[in-house]
Amino acid sequence: MRQFMVIAVVGLLLAGCASESEKPERDEPKTASSAVATEAVESPAEETEAVDTSDPVMVDEIDCAGEFYSTVEEAWAEKQEDCDATLSGTETSDTEAKALQVAYSGEGDLDSLGVLYGICAQSGSGSWSYLEQAGSEEQLSEVRGALLLCPDHPDKNKVAKLVGRASTRNKLEADGRVFGDGVYRVGSEVKPGTYYTTDVDGCYWERTDATGEVIDNNFVPAAKRVQVTIMATDHSFHSESCGRWQPIKA
Repeated sequence: MRQFMVIAVVGLLLAGCASESEKPERDEPKTASSAVATEAVESPAEETEAVDTSDPVMVDEIDCAGEFYSTVEEAWAEKQEDCDATLSGTETSDTEAKALQVAYSGEGDLDSLGVLYGICAQSGSGSWSYLEQAGSEEQLSEVRGALLLCPDHPDKNKVAKLVGRASTRNKLEADGRVFGDGVYRVGSEVKPGTYYTTDVDGCYWERTDATGEVIDNNFVPAAKRVQVTIMATDHSFHSESCGRWQPIKA
């Protein structure tokens, strides 16, 4: 009898343990941090609007000897000859950067770009007169840069020809084959050859030997064209009020 009761008690204990192990686990309560994290994952990402911070260069005003314009086209219509532009902004366009590179080897600033826009605005009859008889390489570079800013300039073809001729004259001058008034040593400062000048008034020239003796000379009160041949045996050539001498054959 006692043995049977022991067995019954053990059976009840085993059944109780089994029932405890079969109970479902209770969900752990969510902490505040886990709730925030879940909300952060589930909430859509905020969209940020892009802000345009560019500041392109703008032409504020073009001053042509006291006459003011907003665009180069307005100045063209009035045939202005001496202009300068006032600009604002900091970011140059690709074309403007190229114009500065051509005109100033990329070293120009906003004021330099204003000079180019001013040249671009000019179209009067006297705008390009300096290119007909002169025009330094620096001036020619400025004109080339300015034309990049206004490819539709009404004088584009005319200016391109004048720039080409002036560039040729500059090369000839560097080579001693284009020269003005002064005394030049033949061979080193001027080259032998036949030269001409035009529209003279009171022109005097002379060729001399190594002792300073005059080989040949002439005084021309006025003429549309004067011509002289400098020989390789001449020592020097002297010119006064004759303008710019150019070679017969470049």
